[in-house]
Amino acid sequence: MDDNEKERKPGADLFARLSAIQTVVFAIVALFVLAGLMLVGKGFYVKAKDEVAQYLLLRDVEEQDVTGKDSQSGLSEAMPAPLTTGSVTR
Repeated sequence: MDDNEKERKPGADLFARLSAIQTVVFAIVALFVLAGLMLVGKGFYVKAKDEVAQYLLLRDVEEQDVTGKDSQSGLSEAMPAPLTTGSVTR
């Protein structure tokens, strides 16, 4: 054995041992794994956002029941009316 073989780390030359096609396939698989992890993370984010929204809605409903008035009554006056679209004849 050479001294170079003793000093090499076992995983140091992973890509050096792979052919070009194997490296491309490895990169594509890695991208798919990354995309899958991103989708899982997005799913957890949407679920958490849903839980927070549900909590806030329930809190608002309970506040309305206790006080007997709408907690956002001041906001409805400040909000503009929705735009209406009519039929246009040419």
